[in-house]
Amino acid sequence: MKEHYHRTTCRICNSSDLKKFLDLGKSPLANALVNKKNLNKKDKTFPLAVYFCQNCSLVQVSDVVDPRMLFSDYYFITSASSPSVDHFKKYAQDILKNFIKSSGDLVVDIGGNDGTLLNELKNDSRVLNVDPATNIAKISKKKGIKTVNDFFSKKLVTDHLLRNFGKADVVTANNIIAHTDTVIDLFKGVKEFLTPGGVFIFETHWVRNLVEERAFDQVYHEHLSYYSLHALKHLVESVGLSVFDVKTVPIQGESIRIYVSNNRKSKPSVKKFLAREKSLGLHKFKVFSDFSKKVLESKNIMLKLLASLKENGKKIVGYGAPAKGTTFLNFFGIGKDTIDYIIDTTSIKQGLFMPGVHIPIYPPEKLLESKPDYILILAWNYADSILKKEKDLIESGVKFIIPVPKIKIV
Repeated sequence: MKEHYHRTTCRICNSSDLKKFLDLGKSPLANALVNKKNLNKKDKTFPLAVYFCQNCSLVQVSDVVDPRMLFSDYYFITSASSPSVDHFKKYAQDILKNFIKSSGDLVVDIGGNDGTLLNELKNDSRVLNVDPATNIAKISKKKGIKTVNDFFSKKLVTDHLLRNFGKADVVTANNIIAHTDTVIDLFKGVKEFLTPGGVFIFETHWVRNLVEERAFDQVYHEHLSYYSLHALKHLVESVGLSVFDVKTVPIQGESIRIYVSNNRKSKPSVKKFLAREKSLGLHKFKVFSDFSKKVLESKNIMLKLLASLKENGKKIVGYGAPAKGTTFLNFFGIGKDTIDYIIDTTSIKQGLFMPGVHIPIYPPEKLLESKPDYILILAWNYADSILKKEKDLIESGVKFIIPVPKIKIV
């Protein structure tokens, strides 16, 4: 595969009726953090624009970067984020209570990262993690979780997984299907893998949050699709499965958790959710073109605010170096002349630099030795827990800027 290619058809229904509504220009890869020795090299950048499919209503990025460039080495570790750990503990309880009948049942997590979810299930069932990131797969194996270090596909299921592990009673995939260009093949692989009564449970960003929260920074090359239940229903049914339940969960802003099977009766939640999406207009292009205008407004307001703070001699730093921070900083054109440094609790990010803008990333202790006047929260979806955690800084006079959905100073 080439480093990058541009698709001209929808990735789930193959329609060529795609309309562009947001163009973020050329952007570096969101997780391609830069090592000090590479600061003089030019970062690779790729087009980043978002389209709406007028046929199935999928919102999608049509410029696809080779997944090996994105996922073979990966800097997001689930267990480094305490809100994520809490979320997966509750998620595991839901699976145990409703879908695990015996300790011989097999639970497979596609893109299971460091095994945080499976770690909660391994004493009550057989577990298997299928993850393409070599550095992360090693961490999962150390936890005693069987791990296949590969991209999940129908071919992997038929050639390797079924032969070695048998059929799966539960398959999960969390924040993965949004990252997958070959998503139809993934769903066909899951169908092949499941026992007749098995369930596929997955979580993904809900496209409503992109719109309602002006969360344009959720757009990056790893996030190829922004799903509504309308689009997901189309995808699930195209491979002969059906959606039987849906709920929203408070992770990554707000995500949707979808429950899929061969044969379970659809719950009222599905019909209700589809009606809710219709009332929000998530099946219409206008909602997304209006969103695009609001993003440009936010950009103007933020740049004016930061410029006036700098003119008044204020020191500004960033909080969190998530993937969304790359889109935010590069699209807004915010560099190290505005933000002195960024702090992040993930140890493997510390000592590296943000893609494109090359702002240095430090451990949180840096705030004590070099106290700022303002802190821009790039990990804004965790703003509430960050503000609680940093109440001492607030009491000492440090102000926090929350950039999304509306710019707010705390």
